[in-house]
Amino acid sequence: MSYRRALLTRWSLRDRLAVLVVAVTAAFLVGAVLVLLAVSGQATAMAADHGADAAVVLTSDVPDGAPPGAAVFPLTTARVAGDAHTVVGVPRPNPLGLDLPDGVAGSPVGTTVELAGPDATVARASADRTADAPFPDSWLVTDAATVRELGAERALVVRDAESAVPDPGAPLVGALSFFLAGTAGVLETLGVVCAGVAVLVGVVVFSVTRMTVRERRSTLVALRATGASARRVRRLVAARAALLTLAGATLGYGIGVIAPNAAATAAVRFGLPVGLPLSLDTRAAALVGAILLALVCVGGLAGALAARPVVGGAPLDESDTGSRGWPGGPRLLPARAVVPTTATLTVFVAFVLVVAALGGVLGSLGATGGGAGGVVTEPGSVHPVDSHIPVAYADELRRSGVAASPEILLFLAHDGRAFPARGVDFDAYRAVSDATLVAGRAPTASDEAVVGDDLARTLGVDPGDSLALGGSTVAAVGTVDIVGAYDARGAADDHLLVSLPLARHLEGVPAGAANVVRFGGARAANGTVAVLGVSAPDRVARGETVTLRVRLRNVGDDAATRTVRAAFDGARETRSVALDAGERRTASFDFAANAAGTHTARVAGATRRVRVVAPGTLTLAPLPARGPPNASLDVAVGTVAGERVEGARVAIGSNANATTADGATRVRLPATPGRYEMRASAGDRRATRTVRVADGAVRGPGVRLHVPERVSVFGAPRAALRVTNPWPAPLERSASITGPGVDRTTTVALDPGAERTVTAAIARRPPGSYDVAARVGNATASTSYRVTGDARLASALAASGRSAGGVGTAGILSRAFGNLGLVLATLLGLGVLMTVGSIVATFADAVQARRRDLGVHRAIGADPRWVVGTVLADAARIALPATVAGLALAWLTLRALSWAGALTAFGVRVAPSVPLWTVAPVALGTFALALVGAGALAVRDARLDPSRLLGGGR
Repeated sequence: MSYRRALLTRWSLRDRLAVLVVAVTAAFLVGAVLVLLAVSGQATAMAADHGADAAVVLTSDVPDGAPPGAAVFPLTTARVAGDAHTVVGVPRPNPLGLDLPDGVAGSPVGTTVELAGPDATVARASADRTADAPFPDSWLVTDAATVRELGAERALVVRDAESAVPDPGAPLVGALSFFLAGTAGVLETLGVVCAGVAVLVGVVVFSVTRMTVRERRSTLVALRATGASARRVRRLVAARAALLTLAGATLGYGIGVIAPNAAATAAVRFGLPVGLPLSLDTRAAALVGAILLALVCVGGLAGALAARPVVGGAPLDESDTGSRGWPGGPRLLPARAVVPTTATLTVFVAFVLVVAALGGVLGSLGATGGGAGGVVTEPGSVHPVDSHIPVAYADELRRSGVAASPEILLFLAHDGRAFPARGVDFDAYRAVSDATLVAGRAPTASDEAVVGDDLARTLGVDPGDSLALGGSTVAAVGTVDIVGAYDARGAADDHLLVSLPLARHLEGVPAGAANVVRFGGARAANGTVAVLGVSAPDRVARGETVTLRVRLRNVGDDAATRTVRAAFDGARETRSVALDAGERRTASFDFAANAAGTHTARVAGATRRVRVVAPGTLTLAPLPARGPPNASLDVAVGTVAGERVEGARVAIGSNANATTADGATRVRLPATPGRYEMRASAGDRRATRTVRVADGAVRGPGVRLHVPERVSVFGAPRAALRVTNPWPAPLERSASITGPGVDRTTTVALDPGAERTVTAAIARRPPGSYDVAARVGNATASTSYRVTGDARLASALAASGRSAGGVGTAGILSRAFGNLGLVLATLLGLGVLMTVGSIVATFADAVQARRRDLGVHRAIGADPRWVVGTVLADAARIALPATVAGLALAWLTLRALSWAGALTAFGVRVAPSVPLWTVAPVALGTFALALVGAGALAVRDARLDPSRLLGGGR
């Protein structure tokens, strides 16, 4: 084998280590390119499919005519019956496709409205507000000419959006623009960090290449001594380094492609909201190929540079032999090792700080937004923006003595910049956060807002300015006057705080609801097991069992026990119910119903009324309220105990019949129209129902609507509509249930004598009485229920300090945030691998540079344990200042970039801190890696014969 082939292809263990180090570095670059291109490509696709249709700009100069491709909606403030209202004028035509109202829409009740504006007073007819108008409910809508006559003070200029992130102006639906602009900021921030990481590539490759050259030093010196030219030696060394780098780059390519896809698969398996395409398309393949080619070229160049001392005849390590570099520095290892170690740690710490800060930004956009305590979301919702919960949560918490703030999350964009906003009651918001006013005053009207100090700098606004806002996830328009600025910690300082009514308009949240309720850090004293609801039968037969049920949930983070007491008709039972953290359970209590009458049942502090009747009490199946003359009607007679009654006499008017063994019979309605009483009798037992006979009456079904009489403010009741067909012919009717937050319609087809139950979930509502109605064809039924507060659950939530609902997503924004979380986690993992490789390579190079010195110490009798201990001590002396310097340099660099506004994501200025959870792992990890990397090689070399160390053999 020629010396050229041997030099190029014979690789030692240290060469393989070099390949592995290059591989983890290449894996980071490849993985970063793939995930960043995937997010960028997804954002581009979303922009093409869901870009903003129109943008709105607020101007104080009301133009006489509309700019090309735009429409001017003049605004003014007018008084109606002494009350001030914002009045908007609709031009014709306009990009929103709105029809001109015939008068003034949204006005107080009345046929004529008198508007007193700055310049004139006019009277107009009252008109109905169109459902698709994007303006707040408090605004009055009329034609543009009327507003100009009143005296237009400012105007909204609406134009077709030319891009997915309009500039200038605010998109009418801002959530997607918010994500696109925010993602661009995240990619720019990560790009800055990855560029810094790329600088390390040259350092790492040079270190490992120099290590392999040093290992072949004797061979290279022999080649030079036997006549090999300096150019030939440099070419051989460069080729060898390029081959090593190529092998590492190839392995790194595989790791960089597999790792992100594995992370995405794992995230999906664990139910996380991700959907990021990580395929290697043509664009990604070209960029990855260019990066790997550049990496190989850097490796070859590093090999040529590392060979220069050998070619020039100078020893590789004489420049700092024996130098400590600083007082208390290393005694054996070269002090120069602190430079690459510091560089590696600076980039890694900067990367960790940016990832942590970006993670905090994403968390603040969808969760608490800063401050101690916890957050309540709708149970079953997977992301707070999907959650709709009653503001009564906050009322109950406040009654428990816990500060609470109902909030609505908004994702907006303005002039091409993304920024987060919240609908809040500012006083309640301050009670659960550290926000303090630093300029202006607190908002008092629905169109007033306060801005965080950092966001004011980002958007370039101050108290006294006005902004036009588009909707978040619905098409809407609103304006705010900024009346104050506040200061808060973290991302909370980058929010615009608007009123709850305006936020409901911009987000499409129902009245009386919010996305989340944040509460303070106070703790209640009654445990974390909360009562979700109590149920009891309305009526039972005497001698049967009355079953009382209580639904419990442990909202705490630890197992807990609650004592539940129940009582009925003088009997009592007490039970301790143990629940694990987050567990739900229903506890049942059975009591004998021995005495007829109405009794009070008590369970877990709630009361219910239960009527106990004789077992044979007759009941009638649901019957229609109307029927045509002489029509035949099937009637079923039973008892409250569920038994069919045979031989019962059923009569209406002069027509009568007896029930058969199945408890049913058929009777004919009277021939004369009128109101009749249907009577069922069996011995001394009676049951009656009123039926109206009318000419032309349509045969309709029997209907019975049931809703629980009382429910907790934290419960969602269900309406049950029982539909029966008592006629001898089939029926097919449309059935509907309407109530709070529900409007369900379905088709019911019933054969003669058949029945069906239709159910519908009713939305949560604040305490109060609510009506539910049902209609099946012409048959109707209605009932009401009462929502009651539940202070125990509020106290339990406060005691737990955690949320009542899940956090995740079902929509575009939620998946987008999930994808960004995957990006951050993947890059962080690859960054850790790269840092491990860099640290190991640095200390492996440092130990090898002192291999001859180790041989000298061993030759004069030094104990191997002394050698290992000295190397480990030097590794610690190098790692300590490198860690401190790396932390300081990373913090100073990122602080400077953040102050300059270069690190901004989703409108939030990324202000990296150095928290303990970051410092401690980095410091410990550095020491561990330094000791392991240096110690492993020191142990290996200490076991070798000193002659091999002095001779440079492998």
